[in-house]
Amino acid sequence: MSPKRTATIRAGIAAAAERPLAQLAANLPKIAGPAPFDPIHDARVALRRLSAILRAFAPYLPAARVAALKREIRWLRRALGPARDLDVFIHETVPDLHRLFRHEAGLAALADIAAARRRRLGAKLARTAADPRAQRLPGALRAAFDAAGAAPRRARKSENPRLPASADAPFDAFVFATLQQRWKKIRKIRRLVKLPKAQLHKLRIRLRNFRYLCDAFAPALPPRRYAMFRRAMTSLQDRLGALNDASVAPQLAAALARAAAATHDRAAVAHASGLFAGWGAARRQVFHDALDEPWHRMVKRGDRMFAAMKG
Repeated sequence: MSPKRTATIRAGIAAAAERPLAQLAANLPKIAGPAPFDPIHDARVALRRLSAILRAFAPYLPAARVAALKREIRWLRRALGPARDLDVFIHETVPDLHRLFRHEAGLAALADIAAARRRRLGAKLARTAADPRAQRLPGALRAAFDAAGAAPRRARKSENPRLPASADAPFDAFVFATLQQRWKKIRKIRRLVKLPKAQLHKLRIRLRNFRYLCDAFAPALPPRRYAMFRRAMTSLQDRLGALNDASVAPQLAAALARAAAATHDRAAVAHASGLFAGWGAARRQVFHDALDEPWHRMVKRGDRMFAAMKG
């Protein structure tokens, strides 16, 4: 189901949440299974999409209920995060470096330690999947978004005065007010290469959440303009994601090297950790220096989409 152009806010939100709710429910039981790589990723993406929808709908829900749902989403995302980091390290990053440095024994040692750590996390993930908190979460989110449930309250005072007062107002007006406010904050930045690392990291997360919200509200957006805008967002997000991965992998390699030093050749694992550090620095430089062009392309396409929505 997708939100119709004439839907109310509450009906549009319920429709937008349907797919990520199904994705979360389908993948949670599999996060500790024999092939958890994709289920963990898909569950985390579903949680991010649901979190974005929840924040957008929050003015129409009791603040305490929103805070409780955010807390549960954050708990589950954090429970899945370490396993996902190790999965990417084992299945993507180490093979990339192994192709460049085929005869480095330290890389195999780091991969062994990572695999052992990942196996230990498997038992923890099994407990997480069976935890009543995790099992209750999809139902609690569905109830919050349910168009047939109790009528949501009128919008609380928020930083967005353009929000319709009632959740029974047209969905289109809500979508425009919600997305435009977020877009204005994002597009203020002139050049990404001038941003400090911490601000660039925050922008990556903000842009990712904005894209998830746009996807949820896509039926209310101009199809052609949004398709062009989404391609530009995805291209930029891929570069920002690669930049982040190039920071995370060396940090994880350094932590694994410290653990590996007790059972493996210290010099070899230290050298392998250094390879990760150099590889990460080089990739960060390459991706960072090439950010402005996709950024300006995305801003131009986003402005065109919002202009079409106004018209």
